[in-house]
Amino acid sequence: MKRTIQIDIKGFNKENNDIVEFNLIIAGRSCRCYMHESNYQALMYDGVFVRDGKSYDSAGVLNTTRVFEEKV
Repeated sequence: MKRTIQIDIKGFNKENNDIVEFNLIIAGRSCRCYMHESNYQALMYDGVFVRDGKSYDSAGVLNTTRVFEEKV
């Protein structure tokens, strides 16, 4: 059996621009989460995300990762 994991960056929090809102998607189940903008920048620097994070796609996603598969 395998499980998939992906992160979709939804954007910056309207009330606090230091907070990034994202969906953690595990096996098709999505959970809204938050991280500090500096952590997001560090993950971008490390090449975790596949896009430059400068524009939204048609699904309203600012950035995303590849889909990772985990064998369980």
